[in-house]
Amino acid sequence: METPQFMKKYKKKKYIALLILAILLISGGMIVNKCLTSYEENTNNPTVINSTEDFEKAMDNNDYIEMEISDYIDLGSVTTERNGSKVSETYYIGININEKMLVVSVKEDEYHKLVNETSSSYLLRGTFSVITNNLRNTLEELLEDAISPEELKELMYEDFLSCETPFDALTSKILMLFFLFIFICVFIYILRKNSKSMRRLKKQYGSDFQVFCEKVDTEMKAPTALNKGSVIVTQNYIIANSPCTFFVMPINELMWVYKGVTRYYRIIEKSNITFVSSNKVKYQIASMNKRNIDNLIEHFSQDGHKCIVGYSEEIDKMFRKKPDTLVQQWKSDNSNNQ
Repeated sequence: METPQFMKKYKKKKYIALLILAILLISGGMIVNKCLTSYEENTNNPTVINSTEDFEKAMDNNDYIEMEISDYIDLGSVTTERNGSKVSETYYIGININEKMLVVSVKEDEYHKLVNETSSSYLLRGTFSVITNNLRNTLEELLEDAISPEELKELMYEDFLSCETPFDALTSKILMLFFLFIFICVFIYILRKNSKSMRRLKKQYGSDFQVFCEKVDTEMKAPTALNKGSVIVTQNYIIANSPCTFFVMPINELMWVYKGVTRYYRIIEKSNITFVSSNKVKYQIASMNKRNIDNLIEHFSQDGHKCIVGYSEEIDKMFRKKPDTLVQQWKSDNSNNQ
């Protein structure tokens, strides 16, 4: 027996999501392994700088280095503030290597250790990074009374040394791992949610599930079906098959539908639509075309549909706190209107 079209789409998106999840998990494992290896290597076997050749090779390879210094130039510091309060302070020092200046950024606590060091040398550890335009401008401002920007550019190396611990050196990888973890959690949530929706359908229709699928498929192909992107409204069903949301809801179970707006970083706005069934299940389809959403809202506002249309704080509060009361009230209102 041929698989219904909407089931094919559901399975295809499910397999794609599983493939992406597998890639994310493998990538996460590789990053974790890289972090552990790098941490152990940086802690136990940093690149020791004993000569100019060692320094240039380590800079080219972006190694985590260890070097002793006996003299340095204090270049100044930059204070970072938030809401008028000091958050951090970064100090910059210059080290003479082969007649050129290596700029070193040092955190406040490390700088005080350096200043208060009583021995003739001090051990620095850290990694190299390219001097950004922002850092270059900062250094030019700090040294504007001593040297011109052109002379400073000629004097210093293109890379600077960020003084940091072996753990601090992994910050970028740890951040990458953190965001990867969030993506993995989102994918797992989507897969679980859609699988739960499919299990709910199979449980509801039992042995008649295949017949139900064929009926839905037939209605989806009918010329009267309203196709609005990820949502198709047929004579008896609402079928949603977006990248993140899957459900099939009988229209007579649609209790409430409303349009919403999701804001990202207070700048980007994306329209969404929410369907709430009389079984107390809520489905939201995010990042949907605004015109398609407006067309769907207009469709369900027409005579013949029994659902509540439009957002209401009172209804939302009742759905969250007293969903059974809301369902009974909705059913009662529909019975009285018949």
